[in-house]
Amino acid sequence: MQIGSLIKYHRTKKKMTQSELSIEICSIPHLSKIESNSKEANVETIKLLLSRLEIDLQDVEESEQNIHKLLEQLINNIHYLEVDKAAITFSELDEYKETIAFTKHIYLYEIYKLRYFLFIKDLMSAEEQIRWLSTQKQNFSQHEKYLLSYFSTILLILRGNYREADEKLTIIIQKYAMNNNFEGEIYYHLALVKGYMEQSGHAIYYGKKAMNFYKDHFNYKRILHVHMSLAINYSQSRIYEEALVCYEHLIRNSEMLKENDLLSKIYHNIGDLRHKMGDYSIALDYFNKSLSIFNKNNEDYLLCLHNIAVTEFRLEKWINSKESFSLLNEESIKMKDSQYRLYSSFYLLLLDNQKQKAMAFLEDKVVPYLVKMDKQTESHHYFSKILVEYFKNEGKYEKAVKFTL
Repeated sequence: MQIGSLIKYHRTKKKMTQSELSIEICSIPHLSKIESNSKEANVETIKLLLSRLEIDLQDVEESEQNIHKLLEQLINNIHYLEVDKAAITFSELDEYKETIAFTKHIYLYEIYKLRYFLFIKDLMSAEEQIRWLSTQKQNFSQHEKYLLSYFSTILLILRGNYREADEKLTIIIQKYAMNNNFEGEIYYHLALVKGYMEQSGHAIYYGKKAMNFYKDHFNYKRILHVHMSLAINYSQSRIYEEALVCYEHLIRNSEMLKENDLLSKIYHNIGDLRHKMGDYSIALDYFNKSLSIFNKNNEDYLLCLHNIAVTEFRLEKWINSKESFSLLNEESIKMKDSQYRLYSSFYLLLLDNQKQKAMAFLEDKVVPYLVKMDKQTESHHYFSKILVEYFKNEGKYEKAVKFTL
């Protein structure tokens, strides 16, 4: 605790002069040195100064201990995905904000504030916090620099900047000893990034390292999330049986922990896996299970609706597919989602027996959109393949070559 800075803060807050505070306690020069933290005063002098400021030394010491406990509690709440508890802990820490500024925890508190903003997906506050922290970086300990680097990388992941996040996480693993409470989190985030970059082998490797860490710390919610990551990457690697085993564990444990939000994603991912395996009827059942419990105000809902429509199309359930694509088109317009509006418009033209118009729409609108947005590599390949087959059948080989990836 920087007692001198604390004394100065409360003195100026009470609009007291150094003369008024120091009278009959110590000299003004002596107080000035105490306030600048250039001189350690004896305990009795400090007690007298604090008493005149109506501050109890014992309360100050207890506050510092409480701040330390709350900081540990906050990061544990985040590690164990305890949203409500984290909000309470953050609020309790806020009550000490005047005291924190005079403790050794000042920068750690500000760095953990950043992690909390990321945890609750308040990205604007997170970016502002990063800007402020960057101006103070020269005052950080090595551990604090490491945390800022790592937490800044989480923002990159949330923003979808996976390549840059991958580079930074790799540097963090190489530069810092991985034997702390953040080890599992870093491996988990690197597994996510590798998965997004379609590097399934690496994603599985880091996912297993994260899993071992979370098992040792009995972090059951995070274990579920790692199982999900592993299942997705096993599926992408066509290791379907391993993926199904992961999903069986996920369903059982999600139901036990009442993780309904995760359960909807699990059903959807099993549907996606069964679709890849060619089990379209089973896939459709899981997609419908997922849709029944999905929050209908986000992109995951549109993805699920899209997959239902496509699966019905593959099963030649033309009427059902047309209804699903029509609903997808309406919902994507409401949510101002260009991607699914384009997809649904293409299929609706096909379902109206307007194949030539559908292919022109695919060539002129859908594929250029995917190229421009640099997203949905799998979808880009899928739609390009449709165009290649169409142009080959039409004898337009030059056009077919244009869309061969």
